[in-house]
Amino acid sequence: MRRRISYAGRMVSISHERQVESERRLRAVLRAAQLVHLPGAWCFQRLDGDSPVAALSTVRDVDGLCALVPATPDAVEQFGVTLTTFAPQIDNSGYVGWLATAIKQRLGSGVFVICGDNPRRGGIFDYLGYPLEVADAVHALIDELRQPAGSDPLDLDLHVFEVVTTSPASAISRDTWFEFHERDGVVEASYTGGEIVTGRLVGRRDQDRVSTAYTQLRVDGRLQTGTATMLVEIGTGGQVLLIEDYTWSDGTMGRNVLRSVERHDAA
Repeated sequence: MRRRISYAGRMVSISHERQVESERRLRAVLRAAQLVHLPGAWCFQRLDGDSPVAALSTVRDVDGLCALVPATPDAVEQFGVTLTTFAPQIDNSGYVGWLATAIKQRLGSGVFVICGDNPRRGGIFDYLGYPLEVADAVHALIDELRQPAGSDPLDLDLHVFEVVTTSPASAISRDTWFEFHERDGVVEASYTGGEIVTGRLVGRRDQDRVSTAYTQLRVDGRLQTGTATMLVEIGTGGQVLLIEDYTWSDGTMGRNVLRSVERHDAA
């Protein structure tokens, strides 16, 4: 269920999504947005009078005004800036936090964001700022995140899986949901629901085979570990199927079958 609150051409959305569903949506937001990497360097400058014509933004605190302006030679901190204008009528809630987290995790850099609203161009826009020395890396990361889903139909990245069948030794059930990430063949997944408080698996995919190790905490407090081999197939309805043959650490074996939930934004 999603509730939207609209104001002056801007849209703020309240939604409940799984993490990979949010990332799928936000990558689609990024692909649909208009991006301009502004030339030159920028800095923050305290003002004694009016805002300079070249200022991108002016903000006030208790001591007066500060503006984001083209960097002066003596500026201590210099920034690259990217202007993002979002497509109209698109749910971009969570975008700033998602992109800032990706930049921090991948490049180690913090960012700043200044937002505005322009109904003539569809609504909200923002200026994303980052240290000038990582500008090229930020641009490359944004380009990577804007790429559509790859051509490999067996890629597990950003898929949500439901449980179709299990064997008696399984701890998971139809109430358990899996969220997968894959990058350069490295597979990671988290899962929860039913008897599972939290579970994690890691592995590597080679064509249609995934070798994994997993650990999980059950609601009764038991911590369990094991290994599994997954066969990746495409079902008759186009969903991705995972046929998992697992072995618990005590040697007990079994099979689970998982099925991907349909992706509406994979294009």
